Parts: sequence; C-alpha cells; structure tokens
Amino acid sequence: MEFIGEKDKDPINLVLLRWYDEVVGEEMYGCPRLCLTDHYTCVYLDSVDMSVHIIPRNNCENEYFVNRYIF
Repeated sequence: MEFIGEKDKDPINLVLLRWYDEVVGEEMYGCPRLCLTDHYTCVYLDSVDMSVHIIPRNNCENEYFVNRYIF
C-alpha cells in the first residue's frame, strides 16, 4: 500500500503481513510445517528484512512448508 500525504513529501509504503504458526511435530523433507492464523500486521515496507517461500502441502487443509532451499 502506498499513502501519499503532503505534496512535496515521500509517500509512505506499507505492506500487509499474514502470520503463520508452526505445526507441532517433526519437520518434513527438512522444511518446517506451518498453518495460517487469523492475525495480520501492517508494517513499513522498509522494515521487512527478507521474504520467505511458502508452499502449500498437497491434500492437507491449512498446512504449509517453508522452502529453505530457495535462498
């Protein structure tokens, strides 16, 4: 999201984050397992340190993997 305030000032860039929780249990294929939560946070885009690659787990409802091997 980009908010433009005053005419001669830089716009404010925000990003909406959706949060995940870890699924209790062992990792699969060397990747942590996650599930979506109902929590969101809006933060400044400049404060984001890095992005992650989230992969849905096939045939499972609300279960995902973090791909550690892409970076």
